[in-house]
Amino acid sequence: MPAHSIAPDGTRRSGVQPTHYHCYRWSGSGQEWDRLGRTDTLDLNSPDRPPVRTQDWLIKSARFIAAVHTDPATARDWLIAEWGASRAKALNPVPAWMSGQARAERALKAIETGCWPSCGQWLVGGVIMFWSVVGTDQVCH
Repeated sequence: MPAHSIAPDGTRRSGVQPTHYHCYRWSGSGQEWDRLGRTDTLDLNSPDRPPVRTQDWLIKSARFIAAVHTDPATARDWLIAEWGASRAKALNPVPAWMSGQARAERALKAIETGCWPSCGQWLVGGVIMFWSVVGTDQVCH
């Protein structure tokens, strides 16, 4: 299997390692997504909008933090478990290549290299879900 190179987050300060990882979860209806989609990711009047840039989760409300982990593998396990649980309710069938050990390995490599993984899924009933893992060295909780 060929190795995949992952581009690091360009906003990350050089040499600074995360001390912990925020695991974010957002869900909303299609109508809510459409309404919120009319504002920019940094618009303070729209704090409920999930960000366009993954690292911008850090400036959103802490209520979107579903878990906090200090270990990259544990943060990856959270992301993979959330994704896996959504597959049973997916609006469209999820291809087999989008799951399994390879996906977990790519997610861990992304976390370890500061390329914060993010995924989303439309569910039956018109609900959209987003999950992200973002590392930080800030004292925030």
